[in-house]
Amino acid sequence: MRHVVDELTALNDGALDPAARRAVEAHLAGCDPCRAEQRRLSGALAALARLSAAPAPSPYFSARLAARLAGEPPRSLVGRLAAWRWRLALPAGGLAAAALAGVLVIRQQRGLELAAAAQLDLLQEYETIASVGDVETAEDAALIASLDSFEREGAR
Repeated sequence: MRHVVDELTALNDGALDPAARRAVEAHLAGCDPCRAEQRRLSGALAALARLSAAPAPSPYFSARLAARLAGEPPRSLVGRLAAWRWRLALPAGGLAAAALAGVLVIRQQRGLELAAAAQLDLLQEYETIASVGDVETAEDAALIASLDSFEREGAR
């Protein structure tokens, strides 16, 4: 069974054609949830009807508004940017902090790579080994150095 909640406002406003009105009223006769929604909507409309009308604007409102708008100087690009300076400061500061953090991480990583390279006898081949990505810790560098010395001893 399809509920008629979407048609209840039109029913209250008298906007339904007679056939649709009869169908909605027939549904309401047998459906407690839709009847409860109908009572809720009717109560809300009755409460709105009891409200007093909004006051009319003063007779000089539009003239005062037009005069105030005409008195506003047009904003230049610099003036608009000055108004946005605080809205732009936070993202710009965040971007600067992220860039600084990136530079520091890169410098630290390069320092770690150079420390690992200092432990290698194969300093001239470090760039080749590091480009493979296998030397990440001092233990990796020590292992490579021991393998290199083992290979040298085997070659003798």
